[in-house]
Amino acid sequence: MAVRLSERLTLPQARAKKEQSEQPYVMPRCILFGVIWAFLRRKRRSVWDDTLRAQDTLRHPPIVRGMQHVPQDGPVVFLPNHYERKDKVWVGWGAIGLTSALARERDTLRLRDLHWVMTDTWADCYFGPIHLNPIYLGWILKGFGDVYGIIRMPAHDLPNHKDQRGRSASALRDLLGHLDQGECIAFHPEAGGFEELIVPPAGAGRLLAAINRRGVTMIPVGVFEEDDRLVINIGTPFASGDFQDKSDEEAAAVAMHAIADLVPAHTRGAFAHRA
Repeated sequence: MAVRLSERLTLPQARAKKEQSEQPYVMPRCILFGVIWAFLRRKRRSVWDDTLRAQDTLRHPPIVRGMQHVPQDGPVVFLPNHYERKDKVWVGWGAIGLTSALARERDTLRLRDLHWVMTDTWADCYFGPIHLNPIYLGWILKGFGDVYGIIRMPAHDLPNHKDQRGRSASALRDLLGHLDQGECIAFHPEAGGFEELIVPPAGAGRLLAAINRRGVTMIPVGVFEEDDRLVINIGTPFASGDFQDKSDEEAAAVAMHAIADLVPAHTRGAFAHRA
């Protein structure tokens, strides 16, 4: 069919039309102001309630698959990939998608609290063209973490990472303590990355093995985009012993290959092929 000249778009117009049709991922101001107010007053906010509010502002809510694999009661450890599309989709939106799905489909009183794990700062944080000093970023993240009960691990991409073993041990005790209380944990084994899977940092496999030894339900989660919508693809739980008698690298690979099975082939990156 012929296209009339009046219907043809210039390249800038086509780009503008595409940008207008894309899903906007913008955190609601009411939540941002609420977090700042809670931080100043040193008060906690509900991660369940706020993620539901944030998701409700999206034009196209995430597609959630595999919820039948999630038990009714905690403790549960969720292991999503660190999906982020630079300058478009912040990794936190995947966390919001998973958390809000749990809040809608499960009784949060039975799951109890959900504690996400994140690094306490990182080296390459930018606001536009401005590089944010890791010290100042760490102060911001501490306040954010206190508001939502987030467990903060020392950053693995800073020169002094090996000197922070005491803080790593403290964070690990905190994490395991929450599991002992029947609460839920969620963290990204990769501790970074964008659209393609990457190899987790040293120590990730040992942490996974330590959790697996306690008999806690551990569930891989694939996060990706499909037709301009986030997809949260929840996999089957790992079996007891899946991470035992393996090296740190091998244990991490067990988790990442399970996650790779839950995302499209073109995003599997370092785990596109099994050994």
